[in-house]
Amino acid sequence: MSAPNPYDLRNVEQVPADNLGGIEALWYTLAANLLHFPATGALAITGNLAMKPGTCWYQLVSVRHTTRYKQTRKDLGRHGDAFTQQLVGTLARHTPELAAGLEALDGQELVALYRDHNGQMQLVGTPEQPLLFSDMYDSGLATGTRNNYDWTLAGQTPRRSRPYLGTWAVSGQGLGGSIVLGSGAGGSITIRDVAGNVMATVDAGRTVVVRSAFQVAFSIL
Repeated sequence: MSAPNPYDLRNVEQVPADNLGGIEALWYTLAANLLHFPATGALAITGNLAMKPGTCWYQLVSVRHTTRYKQTRKDLGRHGDAFTQQLVGTLARHTPELAAGLEALDGQELVALYRDHNGQMQLVGTPEQPLLFSDMYDSGLATGTRNNYDWTLAGQTPRRSRPYLGTWAVSGQGLGGSIVLGSGAGGSITIRDVAGNVMATVDAGRTVVVRSAFQVAFSIL
C-alpha cells in the first residue's frame, strides 16, 4: 500500500475540546537561521527545525490580550494562491531599551513561532518568504491615555502557517544563555531562577505552587 499523500482529501472535523482565543507567547529569529527548511511534504513539522549553530529565538512580550494572528488567502490569478500572514501586538510605554530593541528589528527578515492558549504551536514565515517588522509609536494626548508602540510582523507565503511539534532554544536573560522549550504533549518542564539555577523539574501538565516569604517575579516562556 502506497504512503498517503499529504495533499490528499480527508475528513475535516472539529476537535471536541475547549477553544481559547488569543496568543500566549511569541518568539522570532532571523529567517536565515533556518537551514534545510522542509518546503514540501506534510504541513505539520514534526521534527526539530535545522538551525544555524548558536541560534536563539527571542521573545516578543506584548500587552496582555493585544497579540493576534491572522492568515488570509490571496488570489494571485494564473500564479495560484498565496497566504497573507500578519501578527500584531502592542508594547506599552517608551524606554531607551525598548526603542533600541525595536531599531534592531528594522529591515530584518524574520520568522516567528507562536503558541496559542490551546497550547498549539505554529511557525509563520519561511527563509524564502520571511516576515518584516514594523511599528508605530503614539505617546497619547494626556495621562490616562495609551502610551505605546503598535507592532506588526507581516509577509506572504505559498502555504499556510506550519504547525510545529519540535523544540526550540529561546534566549535567557537579555542576549546571554538559552533554554530549550518543546511543543508536544508530555515531557517535562524545568523551572530556573534568574541566575539559571534549576529549582525544580516537573512533568508537563502538572501544577506548580511557588511558596516564598518574599515577592517572586517570574516569566512564562
